[in-house]
Amino acid sequence: MRRGPIIGFGLVIAMLCLWLGLPVAIAQQAAPASPSVPPGQAAPATPAPMTDIHDIRPPIPVGFDAPWLILALVALAAILVAAGLFWWWKRHRRRRTIETIVPELPPEMIANQALDAIGDVRCIDGKLFYFRLSAILRQYVFGRFGVGAPEMTTEEFMPCIDRLAVDRELARQFKQLCRAMDPVKFGGVTTMERQMEGDLMFARTFVRQTTPPDPAAPAEEPAAPSPPPLPLLPQGKE
Repeated sequence: MRRGPIIGFGLVIAMLCLWLGLPVAIAQQAAPASPSVPPGQAAPATPAPMTDIHDIRPPIPVGFDAPWLILALVALAAILVAAGLFWWWKRHRRRRTIETIVPELPPEMIANQALDAIGDVRCIDGKLFYFRLSAILRQYVFGRFGVGAPEMTTEEFMPCIDRLAVDRELARQFKQLCRAMDPVKFGGVTTMERQMEGDLMFARTFVRQTTPPDPAAPAEEPAAPSPPPLPLLPQGKE
C-alpha cells in the first residue's frame, strides 16, 4: 500500500481542523469583558443580596479549549510533514540502491560454474546428473541466444538448435546429446561414468566455442575439434 496518498490526506485533514479551530480561538479571546469602573467614580450601589430567591445563572460557554486545540493541530501537522519527508527520503534512497546493483555474470561464466558443480560424476546419480546438465545447457542457450529453451520440450527445442548461429557439426552433436539425455531423465535408463564424463566435456566445449571472443584478449590458436558425445549405453555394457 502506498503511503504518499495517506500522508497527503492527513495533511489536508490537519489543515482543515486548523482552519475550523482558529475562528473559535479568536472568538473566545475577543469576548467582551465586564465593564470596569473609571477611576475617581464611585461604583454603583449593589442591592443587598436576596437569600430566598436565586437568579438564573448565566449560560456556561461550551466548546473546545482553543489554545490547546491549536497546539495539537500544529503538532499533528508537524508529525505528518516529518512522515512525508521520511517517506520521500526512503523512496529516493531505494532508487539509488537499485541503480548500484552489480550486473549479472555473463552466460558462459554462469554455465562454467554450474558445470564445475557437477564435475565429479562419481558422486552424483546419473539421472540427477543429466537433469542438471540439460538445465545448464538450456539456460546457457537462453542467456546467449535469447531462445526460451528452459520452457521447451525436447521436440520443440530441436528446430531452434538448427537456427542457432553456431557451427553445423557442433549443432548436430548438441541435438544428439539432447535426444540421448531424455531416456536417462525420464525412462530410467542407466549410464556409465565414462559416458557422463564425455558428455560433460562436450558441454564445456559447446560453451567455449559459442562464447564470443574477447576483443581485449590475445589471439589463441584454434582448438582441436572435440570428439562427439558417446552414445548412452545401458548399465553393464561397454
